[in-house]
Amino acid sequence: MAVFERAGEYTEQVLDLVARIPPGRVLTYGDVAWVFGRPGARAVGMVMRYHGSSVPWWRVLRAGGHPPTGHAERAREHYEEEGTPLVAAATDAGYRVDLDAARWLP
Repeated sequence: MAVFERAGEYTEQVLDLVARIPPGRVLTYGDVAWVFGRPGARAVGMVMRYHGSSVPWWRVLRAGGHPPTGHAERAREHYEEEGTPLVAAATDAGYRVDLDAARWLP
């Protein structure tokens, strides 16, 4: 039972952090994990996959500033609305977020 309690606490911590990312700013999955002092981008990704719809999910990116897989078009709408700095990229999405300009440090 304690394992599930800790997992629930981790989920809550991740969601709380993501909810605090200001408009126009971003973190990568790895950045979120390191806020808690350990690697775990995949664990953050799982939290976002199953629970992230209640927070600004588009502000959590893949490494290199790429939008969440499968959500590039919807995410771009949010980025443009919030003024998140974007740069052209040779990817299916055609863009990525400029991490140097947009990364938020909690």
